[in-house]
Amino acid sequence: MRVLIIGLDAFDPTTFERLSNAGRLPNLSRYVAKNGYSRFTVANPPQSEVSWTSIATGLPPGGHGMFDFVHRNPANYALNVSLLPTKEGLAGTQFAEPYYAKTIFEQTTDMGQPATVLWWPAMFPARLKSMVRSLPGLGTPDLFGRLGVGVFFTTKAFDGKTSRKTPVVALQKNGKAYCGQLTGPMRKGKDGLEPATLDVRIEPTSAQAARVSIGKQSYDLQVGQWSPLFELSFKVNMLLSIKAVTQVILVENGADVSLYAFPLQVHPLGSPWPYGTPRDFVGQVWKDCGPFYTIGWPQDTTALEDGCITDDQFLALCKNVDRLRENVLMHELDRFNQGVLACVFDTLDRIQHMFFRDRMDVIEAWYEDLDKLIGRVEAKLRQRDLLNKTKIIILSDHGFSQFDTKVHLNRWLLDKGYMVAPSGTGGKGSMMMANWSRSQAYAIGLNSVYLNLAGREGQGSVSPDQREAVANRIRDELLQWRDERGRQVVGHVWHQHEAFDGPLVSYGPDLLVGFAPGFRASAQTGLGEWEATALEPNRDHWGADHCIDPKAVPGVLFTNAAALADFPNPSYRDIPALSIGTQPDTSNSTPPATSSGTEDEAAVEERLRSLGYL
Repeated sequence: MRVLIIGLDAFDPTTFERLSNAGRLPNLSRYVAKNGYSRFTVANPPQSEVSWTSIATGLPPGGHGMFDFVHRNPANYALNVSLLPTKEGLAGTQFAEPYYAKTIFEQTTDMGQPATVLWWPAMFPARLKSMVRSLPGLGTPDLFGRLGVGVFFTTKAFDGKTSRKTPVVALQKNGKAYCGQLTGPMRKGKDGLEPATLDVRIEPTSAQAARVSIGKQSYDLQVGQWSPLFELSFKVNMLLSIKAVTQVILVENGADVSLYAFPLQVHPLGSPWPYGTPRDFVGQVWKDCGPFYTIGWPQDTTALEDGCITDDQFLALCKNVDRLRENVLMHELDRFNQGVLACVFDTLDRIQHMFFRDRMDVIEAWYEDLDKLIGRVEAKLRQRDLLNKTKIIILSDHGFSQFDTKVHLNRWLLDKGYMVAPSGTGGKGSMMMANWSRSQAYAIGLNSVYLNLAGREGQGSVSPDQREAVANRIRDELLQWRDERGRQVVGHVWHQHEAFDGPLVSYGPDLLVGFAPGFRASAQTGLGEWEATALEPNRDHWGADHCIDPKAVPGVLFTNAAALADFPNPSYRDIPALSIGTQPDTSNSTPPATSSGTEDEAAVEERLRSLGYL
């Protein structure tokens, strides 16, 4: 058995078909000519962590337990990132596996065949007992256990409103240089816990260049130039130093001086948490290929949204992410003789989030680049005389759509009387202020509505015999909702039993909301919050999305496998059979982690807010 799976996150069928018909995607178009292409039915909801997990397992959310980016603990309404749940152990709070269902990669190793998986979402922390060789993707945190937030160093005056998420450090002039400090992990100081720090020094060498030093690392950079990835070491006690991986970019070097430091990433050979498997595989890739990005979301959309970097600087970063991933993939293709090799390229997803609205030229160029990538992969297999001896599967987890209007779903629930809570300044509020004895429902995540069910929620008010009636009323009113232009806000609403099947259905939301194209739950909704009005124009750089009705954002499937003819309407459920000839394995389907244990609430909230979608 020899199976190559290439994941192209967010590769949209409508865009593909338009460009293919124009002759601009020759490599992927050859699959169409050979009846090796189909639109692909994705998981519901069509969120990346849900969909890629369904592809990896062949299971619906009710089988693997990933229902949304945000899960909650019904006992106390506490939220957590589904990709990074935590648990209590002998060493204190630790990250827990986001799901336990068996993947096609583990099924492959059970057959005695090797499996290698590169940057697949929701595979952090590593399953240490697994025989699968892995480098994890989306969900891998930075050194602080967040999903990735950098630091902006600048001489500009800062009023606290310039940046939404990214912390700003004021640079101080010291002779001809500008100085600051980069904060690292906590250590024990004389007066208790304090952050370890490294000195940052920027010494202009010309109008367009400067020498940038952090700790013991120094680079001569031009304005707009990213440094290479480099290692830093933070000393936390006399015997222990913690390594990190980062890079910097000189943003400006004129009347004002600004530097952006990429999020501090875990070092794969010195991670405080299980990073990849096995350790010697991770070390060999690092040695042979050089440094690579370890954070699960290396395409720094937060820095772009916050104005820390420009469009061109963001695109340069994205190109480097894909370049380094391709380098590792080619390294593995040189050693690929049997089993399964899978690799996910997810930069197109980030590109479309940020440029779909008004830079279709950027989007189309990225589709062409991915088509060329497929050509290079095929050339590598042809060089080894393996092209016609390898089953190739190329697929995406969802398509894409415009995102013109933010939906503050909790505000709608308040306005309709399904939630009762006071609103604070400017009409804003949080479900943590709710009067639960009078509240029937609440929204969290990007597609989830939960009833405040007695016997399940800690302060439930809806009795089990009222459950269906309340859910029906909410569903019917959501489907009747129109904006001021008469556009339907919600395209579809599913009851829990309609949306999901499998042994874990009861852990999912009571109602799954499929927004109509153009609408998406707001970041505030994701966190159980609201604004003054239920609908708000989306003026963010993040101008497109896919967390809507899955029928509006199907994925793609390309393959040279003749078996595709047996799947006239292929979906994630068919991937085990199509790839390795098996059925989904439900033996390890266990409830999702819903509690953050005794972890500080502020740390959990910071992790939630560091998610690009929120």
